[in-house]
Amino acid sequence: MEPSKLLVNFGLNQQEITIYLAALELGQALPKHIADKAKIKRPTLYKLLPDLMDKGLISKTIKGKRRYLVAEDLEKFIENKKAELVQIESVLPQLRLLLITAIIKPTIIFYEGVEGIKKVYFDNLRVGEPILELVSLENIHPEIEFHSKNYYIPSRIKKRLPIKILVSGTTESKLINLKTDPYDLREVRIIDKNTFPIPLDCYIYGDNISFALYRTDSEPVGLIIRSKEIATTLRSIFNLAWNNAKSIH
Repeated sequence: MEPSKLLVNFGLNQQEITIYLAALELGQALPKHIADKAKIKRPTLYKLLPDLMDKGLISKTIKGKRRYLVAEDLEKFIENKKAELVQIESVLPQLRLLLITAIIKPTIIFYEGVEGIKKVYFDNLRVGEPILELVSLENIHPEIEFHSKNYYIPSRIKKRLPIKILVSGTTESKLINLKTDPYDLREVRIIDKNTFPIPLDCYIYGDNISFALYRTDSEPVGLIIRSKEIATTLRSIFNLAWNNAKSIH
């Protein structure tokens, strides 16, 4: 491999390489001669010199009243790079820990108001995975009920997204009647509201879960959590309850 290409791998730019190789060929030389040899302007040379000296590639020497530049042995530069590598390796365990934390750390998105709840519902349509839902229809906010009936449910069916719903208590509200329906790609089972009260709407889909608090006696709020571990845990709990729930047809 050509020396110039090899030096690029050590983090030097092309002008630094040109200057170093020129100084190496000339030996001890005046800055003017190195600039001429490297075919660069002297201001550029003076601009790059501090970095080249910090890297141990070039040094200055004085003879009489003149200052000369001298190319240093590349071994010193390589030793410095090895020392930097040792320092990086010493913090690798900490960096790996940060990486693991970043991978498993849940992403949490919070919404407020009716429009926020609509964004929570839209998210499971956007992800496009089969949906599990735990829900109570009691005291449902009228705007949320209207949106569910006229937008969310038709959109889910259009996207061919199957849903399993565990309902705590009644399966009917003013506009919604939840029952198993193959056309609607929906399976419904009921759980006792006294034993398993669910005062909100919870969705599990892909590596995500979402919560929507939409009761008429509280301010509508929504929450989306993106976490494979949390979604897997809640999916397991859902399946446990599902296997012991009563089917609704």
